[in-house]
Amino acid sequence: MKKGFLKTSGLLILALAVMALTGSNANAGSPNDYPDYTIVGGISYSKHNMGAWSTHYQADNSDGNGGTSELCIFCHTPHQGYGGGPLWNRGFPNTASYIAYGTTIGGTHVKNSDIDGSTLACLSCHDGSTSFDTFVNAPGKGNGGSNNSTATDFNWTFTEDGNTVSDKLTVATALLGTDLRNDHAVSITYIANRASLRPTSTVISTISMSTPSMTAGDGSDANSSTTITNRWAVGGYVNPNATIADLLENGKVQCTSCHDPHFNNKSWNEIESTWGSPDDNSGLFLRRIGGNSLSGVCRTCHDK
Repeated sequence: MKKGFLKTSGLLILALAVMALTGSNANAGSPNDYPDYTIVGGISYSKHNMGAWSTHYQADNSDGNGGTSELCIFCHTPHQGYGGGPLWNRGFPNTASYIAYGTTIGGTHVKNSDIDGSTLACLSCHDGSTSFDTFVNAPGKGNGGSNNSTATDFNWTFTEDGNTVSDKLTVATALLGTDLRNDHAVSITYIANRASLRPTSTVISTISMSTPSMTAGDGSDANSSTTITNRWAVGGYVNPNATIADLLENGKVQCTSCHDPHFNNKSWNEIESTWGSPDDNSGLFLRRIGGNSLSGVCRTCHDK
């Protein structure tokens, strides 16, 4: 009996691990497809997979210009990575390159030199100045970088649908550039009560996400409301106990406070309909189940 239980448990753990890698919710389209404690993942089917077998940009390894079928290497390396991130394989950009948000309406200030942490990791692609194939270590065996502190551009060719594309980020919706003043403030200290920010101890799932329902258009149902649960992917799974503090990095709001680069989030119907096929929608990698429906991403931290 005990052996059978252990065997079943082992198979379950293996199945969950495969789901996290391959994206078990690749074609899901409802918050109900993501119950509490669901492992979230799906990078294989997302735009963050740029390997040769990707459904989006492919590192072409058939024309002599290099490439790889590996997908994690575009951010990570298992050995001798750059110390600025989790087994980081890209190096970090120079903070002097950026113009920070400045002073918020609540009076909190972030200056150029404050840009740090996971935000720098995201900007190593999303500022549009560094190629996708700029690595500290090459795929396979061997070190392609210089003293594991700087990265080298391997000059690979990238294709999409058989057509050669840029090896740098050019898609306007994902290209942040180096002037960050027109984006949500990042690398900024979260101070409760400023800008109606909730206490960091607030359990996210307890925050009400109701809004008046006016579907009739004549005011006859003005007293009815639409309510959806407020659940976020934190720590790699849908965590009903996560707090706002769990979204912060050393007390700061970073890119990863709202986005999980590994979460191919198919739970957001509004955004899913804007792409041509399910495989082309990553739900903006938002952590919140249901995406920004009812402006829930914003209202989780801002009590508006």
